[in-house]
Amino acid sequence: MYNKLLIFFFLTIFVSSCIDDRAPSGISSTILYAQGDCMPPVNERNYSLYNGKVYVVESSIALSYDENHFDTLKTLSFQTEAINGGFSLLVPPGSYYVMPDTMFYISSENLVVVHPDDLIDREFKFFKCTSY
Repeated sequence: MYNKLLIFFFLTIFVSSCIDDRAPSGISSTILYAQGDCMPPVNERNYSLYNGKVYVVESSIALSYDENHFDTLKTLSFQTEAINGGFSLLVPPGSYYVMPDTMFYISSENLVVVHPDDLIDREFKFFKCTSY
């Protein structure tokens, strides 16, 4: 009994020393997605809430890859699932590109800068061209 109590005591100290009282940093956002013809004239685009994998890629890593290496980039990314457009992911402070599973895309439109104790709440729109 004494050994169990001693183990419990040390585990309690260990766990409480790991708790950080800072607010988490990350991204909690909505993704709207559409695909279609990109040939002029572009008709009105009808976006819907995206369902699928979302990749959050550290910006310096993303900039060293291109569309031909998107599968490799996915393995170096934070991954989560968007359900009815919504997703949340805790990430360390830094700059990140948010990308749906269906397309490699690097732009200021999908760049997020996460600061310490900051939870980004932003809407992203992605349009995948099926013809040019």
